[in-house]
Amino acid sequence: MKRGASELVAIRGKWQKERTRLYDRDTGLPTVAAVMDELTSQLRETGGLSVLSFCPGSEGRVEEVWGWQAYDDLMLDFVRRLKAFQADGILPSGMFCLPHVSSDEVLLVLAPDSGPPQALGALEQKAIELDQLIRGYLALRADLPGRFRSFVGAGRVLFDLRRRPERLVYRGIQEARDRVTRQTVRAEIRGGSLLQEAINRRDVQAMFQPVFDLVTGNMIGMEALSRGPKGSEFESGETLFSLAARTELLGPLERVCREISIEAAAHSDSGRKLFLNLSPAAASDPEFLSPRFYQRVQAHGLKPENVVLEITERTYVVYESLFLEVLSRFREQGFGIAVDDVGTGYSSLSSLAEIEPDYLKIDNVFVREIDQRKVKQDLLEALLIFARKMKTQVIAEGIERPEELKALQAIGVEYGQGFLLAKPMPIEEIDRYSRVRV
Repeated sequence: MKRGASELVAIRGKWQKERTRLYDRDTGLPTVAAVMDELTSQLRETGGLSVLSFCPGSEGRVEEVWGWQAYDDLMLDFVRRLKAFQADGILPSGMFCLPHVSSDEVLLVLAPDSGPPQALGALEQKAIELDQLIRGYLALRADLPGRFRSFVGAGRVLFDLRRRPERLVYRGIQEARDRVTRQTVRAEIRGGSLLQEAINRRDVQAMFQPVFDLVTGNMIGMEALSRGPKGSEFESGETLFSLAARTELLGPLERVCREISIEAAAHSDSGRKLFLNLSPAAASDPEFLSPRFYQRVQAHGLKPENVVLEITERTYVVYESLFLEVLSRFREQGFGIAVDDVGTGYSSLSSLAEIEPDYLKIDNVFVREIDQRKVKQDLLEALLIFARKMKTQVIAEGIERPEELKALQAIGVEYGQGFLLAKPMPIEEIDRYSRVRV
C-alpha cells in the first residue's frame, strides 16, 4: 500500500509539473503544445486553419518600470477582456491559447463553425477592425494609460497532405505574427517621421510637478516633465520617449525638452529648484556638455545652483564611468545632482556614496503602501540615516494616499511629490501651488 501511495504521489507530481509547462497558471489558457492534437484534427477535417494573434506591445516597458506583477495583471485583464468580447459576439468563436507559458501574445484559433472568411484578405480586414477595438480598450486602462499599443495579425493555412500538420499549424501562427511585425515596422517608420516633425517644430509640452517640504507645505522646487503634441498618439510622456528611443531620436528630443523646460521655468520663481532628468543620451550629447547649456541657463535668469540634474539608479549602474565624469563636470559648474528611482534595487549604497548626490528620490514603488509595510518603513529609516551622513536630502516620489504621506512624515522624510499633493501642470499654474496643506 505504501509503495502504491508513493507511486501515486510521484505520478501526480509529474502530472502537475507537465501541466505547468502546458497551461499558463495566471490566465488558465493552454499552450499551443497542449492543444496541438485538437488543432491538427481541425486542420484535417476542415481543410484549413485561421489564426488571430493579439499583441499588446508595451510602449513604456511596463515590466521593467513597474515590475512583472503589474505586467502580469494587465495581461490577465487583457485575456478576460478578449473572452468578454467573444461572449458578446464581437470576436469570432474559437479557442484561445498561448504560444508558451507566460507569453504576452494571445492566439485565437477560429472555430470551424464561426464562419470565418476563406479569403485571407477578408480575414486581415477583420483583424484591422479588431485592432482598433483593442486599442480603444487599452487606452481606457486608467492605471496604465498610454503604455500599450495593440496590433492584431491574421494568418491562414490550408491542409496539405505533403506536409506535417503540426508544422502547418505553426506556419499559420507565424504568418499572423509576421503581419504584426510588418504593422509594427510601418508604425515605427510613421511614428519616427511624425516625431521628427514635432522635434523640428519644437512641438513638445513642458509640464512641471511641484516638490514640497513635508513639514511646512511650501513648494521647494519642481520636476520638469515632457509630453508630446496634444492629441497625438505619443502625447503620453512614456510613449514619447519610448518611441524616441526606438527610432534613435532620443538625443534630439531631449535637447528640445531641456530647452523648452528652461524657457518655461524662467517664468516662475527663480529661487525654486528645477529638477531636470539626465539620460545616457544627454550625457553623451556634445551640445549639452558644451558651455552652451550653462550659458542658456544663465541667459534665462536661472542660477546653476537651483538646477538639479537627475539620473536614475539603473542608468548609473550601466554607465558608471560616463556619469562620474559628466556629473563631476556639472558639479564644478554649480549644478545640483539627484539620484532618481532609489529603492528599485539597481544600485548599492557604495554607488550612491561615489555620486554624493544632493538629493535622493525614493521611487514610487517603494513609497506605495509604505504605511502598511513595516519592512519598507525600517528600510527607509536606515536610508535616511545614510543620507544624512552624506548631507543628502531625501524626496519621496509618488505619494498618492494620505496614509502614505503621514507615514513618510513620521519617518522624517523632508520632501515629497505625488498626485496627492499636486499633479504635473503647465508653468502658468505652478504658482497656485506655492504652498499646500500637509
